[in-house]
Amino acid sequence: MLCNSKISCISWSSYHKGMLASSDYEGTVTLWDAFTGQKVKTYQEHEKRCWSVDFNRIDTKLIASGSDDSKVKLWSTSFDHSVTSLEAKANVCCVKFNPESRFHLAFGSADHCVHYYDLRNPKQPLEVFRGHKKAVSYVKFLNSCEVVSASTDSQLKLWNVNQSHCLRSFKGHLNEKNFVGLATDGDFIACGSENNALYIYYKGLSTQVLTFRFDTVKSILEKEKKEDDSNEFVSAVCWRMGSNVVVAANSQGNIK
Repeated sequence: MLCNSKISCISWSSYHKGMLASSDYEGTVTLWDAFTGQKVKTYQEHEKRCWSVDFNRIDTKLIASGSDDSKVKLWSTSFDHSVTSLEAKANVCCVKFNPESRFHLAFGSADHCVHYYDLRNPKQPLEVFRGHKKAVSYVKFLNSCEVVSASTDSQLKLWNVNQSHCLRSFKGHLNEKNFVGLATDGDFIACGSENNALYIYYKGLSTQVLTFRFDTVKSILEKEKKEDDSNEFVSAVCWRMGSNVVVAANSQGNIK
């Protein structure tokens, strides 16, 4: 499957096998048939780079995307145009549907906040979660009520969608510039770091429970491993559903 621009995010449909959506640097959201490798639909309404795309797990035709144009757009696979838009006040870095609701969505923004919406009332958020000191790069749900956010302030934060205050902050990893990945599995959280390591947190503890470092040795002759290689960072993480297996990739193209 060939895209005309750099891909920023993909999301698989939980219902249609082989169907996935992608977002790219040109602001395009594309629906693909992975079996044939062909484009099914192309949505070109975002005016700037699109960072994130997500399928709704309950309403399996619904897709959300977030862009540098400060908009979250909602799409239906049944239509060739967006069905509604949410207006943000700053660049939208990430979008994520509540896994147990067709109506609820969270997005992270360059305004340092996580915004939580009921799509039946798109004019104003149900809640705005404040506490990060820099842009929110990822939001992921642990369950229907708890969401974790990642920011370039080198912190993760845990929120309950029914409360406005932060439940817990997680510190230990380094993240000041790049998208380093975020994934959840039950009560556990995995994120990358700009010291070329993968960090695992448990929601009840503020510091990491496990750290896995990528080997930065370039050759057999190199005797020392660089603990903090400023040029390498973990850029993506993913849990294997229903298992204790985590896959991570770094900026040099290595996958472990």
